[in-house]
Amino acid sequence: MKKSKRLSLTIILVIVLAVAAWGLSVWLRIHDDPAMPPDLNGSEPFAKDPEKNIVNILILGLDQINNEPARADSIMVMSINEDTGEVALISIPRDARVEIPGRGKDKINHAMAYRGEITLMKKTVEELLGVPMHHYVYTNFKGFIIIIDILGGVQINVPRRMVYDDIYYPIDLQPGLQRLSGDKALQYVRFRSDNQGDFGRMLRQQEFVKAIAEETLKVSTLLKLPQLLEQVARHVRTDMSIPELLAFGRKASSINMDEVATVSLPGRNININGVAYVDLDQEVLQDTINRYLLWEEVEEVEEEPDAEVSAQ
Repeated sequence: MKKSKRLSLTIILVIVLAVAAWGLSVWLRIHDDPAMPPDLNGSEPFAKDPEKNIVNILILGLDQINNEPARADSIMVMSINEDTGEVALISIPRDARVEIPGRGKDKINHAMAYRGEITLMKKTVEELLGVPMHHYVYTNFKGFIIIIDILGGVQINVPRRMVYDDIYYPIDLQPGLQRLSGDKALQYVRFRSDNQGDFGRMLRQQEFVKAIAEETLKVSTLLKLPQLLEQVARHVRTDMSIPELLAFGRKASSINMDEVATVSLPGRNININGVAYVDLDQEVLQDTINRYLLWEEVEEVEEEPDAEVSAQ
């Protein structure tokens, strides 16, 4: 009997060690924390506010064809107020004209393509918003498609017919409630060929993030975890440590996505030397920073009818 118990404990221990080793191997492949090139790091790093427990996570979807430099196709910041439990998801237009350290004024999505890559992108967003990005997570189109397919797709109500002819990523979606495959989901979050342009796309991306979060937290996803984590290891990168990832996972599982505030930074379309940009509305930008990044109490003002800000 004692031998049987010892054998059972040994088997359990071996399994636990094997799972731990596998989990470590996944983390070693996704962990990515390069240093900023010294000549591009001109200002002091943004320090965490000691009086508030706020975590800001930069979330990027990269547009990369073959081996060309990657550009950030979608740019979001998830801000978590640990003191109050509030969460905000802020979208930045990829064509926003901002100051990129060492490069001058340019489209924000180009920061990822220059020397410094993710560290330069992180620094650029910090300079724009005036708050630290404590962590980042990014993936590419290929990883996005594979991960969505492993989950079995995502249920989305496509509001209208979406068609766009592109040599690399054509878009062709029918309207209506449907479960989108990885390829169709990518089409949905990339479409911007309507009168809302990039601002409509940002709203759809925020809606999609909420839908994928709910899909990931389903009990049925546990059975897909080994396959899912293997693809995450191949296509997702983050600077979070194992304890930070575990803490983020616990926090994410408790978030009510219906209560997450969503903000799309508005601006006006401008053209400089034949290049199209978005000139961000500075008043809304500062209000967003105060409300959803610094989490300050601000006086309520009546929104303009065309404001690109929504909160659920």
